[in-house]
Amino acid sequence: MLPFYTRILGLTSTLSVKLAQDDLHIVDNLEIPTDESTYLEELVKTRNWGPSVSFVDTEDIMPRNITAASDAVKHFNLMPVYGLNVYSMLKHDTLVLTRSAVDTIESKILTHLHKSDTTACLSKYKVDQK
Repeated sequence: MLPFYTRILGLTSTLSVKLAQDDLHIVDNLEIPTDESTYLEELVKTRNWGPSVSFVDTEDIMPRNITAASDAVKHFNLMPVYGLNVYSMLKHDTLVLTRSAVDTIESKILTHLHKSDTTACLSKYKVDQK
């Protein structure tokens, strides 16, 4: 596994690349009016979100309709924000985040990037080689 701050920097750079490529979209919530997979496929097609989409929300339990609709489509993925990683973002063409997920990601990344005690946090995990 990569070091913690390498993973944080990888996450920030991947989010930046997705935004620059117009593959990062923010929605209010993941509620859709029906649970039919054809509706979700048409929604993705009309919004030009590409062939594979990852939907990210802060909740573990996603809304019923989008869960049922995406269950039949293999290239749509629902995940909570704590499961987001660089591999899952690169695996899908488009990343759709809810506003609450964006707020959570932003606060966690900024917290870890601007910690004043970074060396103290890392030093307690080092093995004493003496």
